[in-house]
Amino acid sequence: MLVLGVLRRGHRAQLRRNIVNPQNLPSRNLSPRQNIQLLGLRFETTIPKSSTQATTRPAPPPPPPPQKFAYLEKLCIYHAGTGRITFLACLKISTLFIFVFFAFVVTPAYYDREGLSLTVLRTTLSAIAPLVFVAYITSPFVSFIHMRLPPFARQSEDMLRRFVRTLPPHTELDITTMSFIAKPRTSHVKLCDLRPVSRRFGIVNLARDTAAENATRKWYMFRAVGDFSAQSNTVKRAPWVWEGIVNALEKQRT
Repeated sequence: MLVLGVLRRGHRAQLRRNIVNPQNLPSRNLSPRQNIQLLGLRFETTIPKSSTQATTRPAPPPPPPPQKFAYLEKLCIYHAGTGRITFLACLKISTLFIFVFFAFVVTPAYYDREGLSLTVLRTTLSAIAPLVFVAYITSPFVSFIHMRLPPFARQSEDMLRRFVRTLPPHTELDITTMSFIAKPRTSHVKLCDLRPVSRRFGIVNLARDTAAENATRKWYMFRAVGDFSAQSNTVKRAPWVWEGIVNALEKQRT
């Protein structure tokens, strides 16, 4: 019995060595199950490495991180203040309600009762006068101004100061005013188009020529804004930019 056990263990060890090295194992001495295992091992060892390498292509390199700037492309250089903007917007809307009330309610009622009289003229003036006066003094009011910066001027405060000291005449500005119904209205102008003036009892301090722009507009479109009132600046970040622009305009004037 001991001799039979030793022979069986030797046969099993020889079979394991043959399975590990399937090239040296004759298939005629194996059972059908062992033949299937042997074919599987041969198939795994004969797979070309090029096919596995072709399926695992290297991933493309990640895109470079976006460049960080210290300032936005459109820098707010002037802000009239939230309180002033809100007050003037409410004033415009209130004036519209007053006009509608006196023009379409009060005046027709007096006209039906008295006909064309002094009372009808007074109520008509009460509707028109506030509307015209508020529109005249608030139409040039500037809510805020944005300046378009080139990429190099957005990198740091030092680069922005260099840009402001040598402002090109074609620097683009977006000037936002209020429309007739207190809606924001943006005018795209260039620095060379502005000039310092004193109009409307000192309310208007900047102006531009709008003849060429109005010539390209349709008859039903609003006329371009030519007068601006930018008096006090409340910008917290880089307020010196607007001061540099005002100084540059004063130099152009002289």
